[in-house]
Amino acid sequence: MKRTFNTAGVFDLQEEVLTTIFDDRLAIINFVMSDFAGFMLTYFDLSLSQIQYLNNMSTALKTALSIGIADSWINNLPVDFQKESSSADEEEDTPKDIILSRYNSSSNQPFANSLLPTGYFSIRIVYRNTAYR
Repeated sequence: MKRTFNTAGVFDLQEEVLTTIFDDRLAIINFVMSDFAGFMLTYFDLSLSQIQYLNNMSTALKTALSIGIADSWINNLPVDFQKESSSADEEEDTPKDIILSRYNSSSNQPFANSLLPTGYFSIRIVYRNTAYR
């Protein structure tokens, strides 16, 4: 069953992925790594504008997303995902920012005594206010 691409839909998918047996989780992780767009189209019911955005997304962004998701899921951690609702019609090409945050044990801690686990990955989708352009 495809999910809505929102915070609740992503949470539902992650709950399923993280509670499945490791071999099945690994197959999903491999899918994310090898075909990010295919993964999104398979697991989420995307609008036409979301599909267009996905198809036009840079390779660098797709790679960063797939690696962050894979690292989290391989470490049995959910991705911290938050997607704001667009104030405009979701079918419009609403300007948005995708903010990625990552913490790995091999990198310097972002602040002293960090409580973030190794493999922590965060994705925020924030819509810009187009009224002030």
